[in-house]
Amino acid sequence: MTVTNYYIIGSFTVPSSWIALIVAFVVAYSAVRTRYGKKHAEILSDAFFYLVIVWKLSVILIDFSTVIRSPLTVLYFHGGILGFYFGLVFIIGKILWGVKKGRYHTDGLISLFSGAVLTQVVFQLLMVLLNEGEWVAQGMTIVVFTLFAVYFWLISGKSGNWTIQLALLFMAVHVFVASFQPKGLVGTPLITTIVNGILFAILFSLERRTENGMEE
Repeated sequence: MTVTNYYIIGSFTVPSSWIALIVAFVVAYSAVRTRYGKKHAEILSDAFFYLVIVWKLSVILIDFSTVIRSPLTVLYFHGGILGFYFGLVFIIGKILWGVKKGRYHTDGLISLFSGAVLTQVVFQLLMVLLNEGEWVAQGMTIVVFTLFAVYFWLISGKSGNWTIQLALLFMAVHVFVASFQPKGLVGTPLITTIVNGILFAILFSLERRTENGMEE
């Protein structure tokens, strides 16, 4: 959904997307901690933390000349969409490194995936509530993502080989909803979902093969 409204918080004016993202992080963290425990929730919070840090500091690379002239720019500005992608790539690299070192097993990957899904779902719903837009796009976003969130939460709480299927369904649901939204299939939220969906589908597939190999 497109940002149409800005909100005043103290002495700062912030876009609706910032509010939606922060609240989405909090909800996802709380849900993961409730279901998977403090240890897995801390892994998720670390991912959020590094995403924000890289996003903020990426302004040094993106607008180096301005930062050199005024170092305090780092405190007030960020790397924009490109900086967000830098952060996303950094998190992916961190996850892959953790998997290689044996730090993330099935439970850890599931908790991270759940956090990514819930963050996206809550973000989408809040973007509808905090902004103005075409009613069909808003209606489809609320209905489809809400139904998916309920289904995801119920299925993810059960044992079984649901991980890869849910990763693929997550991407399919967002592609469907995005086709009704203003930015269509080129928006940053959808690209983030596709990247996360492919990443976790591959990781879950590799984890399943490893488990099957150990059983044999």
